[in-house]
Amino acid sequence: MNERVWPVEYAGLIISILSVLLILTGVVMTIIGLPGNVLILLTGLAYGYYDQFDRVDYAILVVVFGIFIIGEVIEFAAGMIGAKKEKASKRAMLAPFIGTIVGGIWGTALLPIIGSLLGALVGAFIVTILAEYSKTKDLTQAKKVAKSMAKGQVLGIIIKSATAISMAILLIYQLKWQ
Repeated sequence: MNERVWPVEYAGLIISILSVLLILTGVVMTIIGLPGNVLILLTGLAYGYYDQFDRVDYAILVVVFGIFIIGEVIEFAAGMIGAKKEKASKRAMLAPFIGTIVGGIWGTALLPIIGSLLGALVGAFIVTILAEYSKTKDLTQAKKVAKSMAKGQVLGIIIKSATAISMAILLIYQLKWQ
């Protein structure tokens, strides 16, 4: 009698497929403004542990972590650089972080998934205008600062999304498919 033990025979393939699904979910999360790069990094680490760091070894994980850090730093800096171009006050340069969090939460509540990104951008924009206006009392300057900051944030999101795709390609290429 030829008995097949399905789960054991296909365990590696199933884990690789689940890893790909988690990694791709992380890419989508990053694109819509959620912390998907963290999910990608943790999935790579978990797969490396499962695989005893054979295919997804320490060197690959260090590269993936490096890409992760680059994406985070660029996203953090992009909005500030945009605001600094317009000679924004320190208050206006720090305000978008609060606006992004509050706007992201409200956006998610009103329109799940894409609302997170839109809410974060709108929240950062509004809070930046308020912060700059409260410092300078110049609405025109406040709008300029907010527009420049928003452009920087969008550029940061694009670059961070590119890092998510890079991390995904690197990890998926390393998975076992047997």
